[in-house]
Amino acid sequence: MISQATMMLSKTETVSHAFVNSLASVRSLSELLVDYPGLNACDRTHCLNIIREETERLIRLMEQLNLASTTGGSL
Repeated sequence: MISQATMMLSKTETVSHAFVNSLASVRSLSELLVDYPGLNACDRTHCLNIIREETERLIRLMEQLNLASTTGGSL
């Protein structure tokens, strides 16, 4: 049987991984947009859409964390 501590650690690792991945994507794509101002419009729009999606993902994760911490529940 998996202990509650092990389950909580697994959830924490999953959330941390999700945050790191999203932040890495946002950072990389924003650097690409800054470093290559001549990027064609289609590629530029694609990068901006991914940045928006990842930002929305981070907001959802934060809302879930806030809800879990205020209700004493788990993710």
